Amino acid sequence: MAGSMFKKFIPAFIPLAYELVRQVRRNSSHNSDIKKFDKAGEQLNTIEHLIVRLEKKVQSNREEIKSSRIRLKIWLWINSALLIAIFVKVFFF
Repeated sequence: MAGSMFKKFIPAFIPLAYELVRQVRRNSSHNSDIKKFDKAGEQLNTIEHLIVRLEKKVQSNREEIKSSRIRLKIWLWINSALLIAIFVKVFFF
């Protein structure tokens, strides 16, 4: 009984097996045809670009801090001179 059932299904499995083998062969040939490239080079370029941008930002921040220090020193000198002038005016005249 089991042998006759098996003989009935063999004609149905032959096309299925053929399609399966054909799909596997096609997929393997397609995968080998796809250009394989190394993403490391692209990642290094991206990191290098980010480092350059970071260096530019650091340089601009340094320049801004330097100019802010100069303005602060000038402001402190002006305030000190005015404070001395006020003390001289109040206590000596």
